[in-house]
Amino acid sequence: LQKMFPKNGAKVPELRFAGFADDWEQRKLGEVTEKIGSGKTPKGGNSNYQSHGVALIRSQNIFDDRVNNNDIAYISDKVDNDMKNSRVFKNDVLLNITGASIGRSAVYQSSDTANVNQHVCIIRPKDNIVSNFIQLNISSTKGQKEIELNQAGGGREGLNFQQIAKMIFSYPSYDEQQVIGLFFEKINDTITLHQRKLDLLKEQKKGFLQKMFV
Repeated sequence: LQKMFPKNGAKVPELRFAGFADDWEQRKLGEVTEKIGSGKTPKGGNSNYQSHGVALIRSQNIFDDRVNNNDIAYISDKVDNDMKNSRVFKNDVLLNITGASIGRSAVYQSSDTANVNQHVCIIRPKDNIVSNFIQLNISSTKGQKEIELNQAGGGREGLNFQQIAKMIFSYPSYDEQQVIGLFFEKINDTITLHQRKLDLLKEQKKGFLQKMFV
């Protein structure tokens, strides 16, 4: 990374990887995506959930910029087929659009068939846009501020697709998007590794306390 000194109002970030010099271009999210939409609650609600089948990603499965399979629900192939318009594909960006977890996002990295409910929005980038780069924009301070300003309704508890499509971010070349995405992916992997070590230490401490303070 190198510090940049923009001249003549050039649109570039303060820090940038060496080898890239072109300006970043501002685009609405709707202009760089093929799909912005969400799923729905399966008919019958929770009664459709089962122990295996097609994963149904809900808002609680999206946190720390990742899709977490803990407490994930599963639906049958038939229910998934009834909801085929909200199937999730690899490299889709998933965004929570209602409730307390509004604004949390992640990139779906698996090739396994999955679906989403109505609380999760699917953002499917066009071929020249890197999924991780969109997710980074959404999770950035600027992205979260836009989400806060755009929350719909008097209760300010939801986002609609039109508001999401109008969110404006700056995009560099495809190659630079890839480099930036990979850089932050490595940081996230390091965070996850240390989090697992921290969780293990906490469990060890708990075990020592139970055995030493009877």
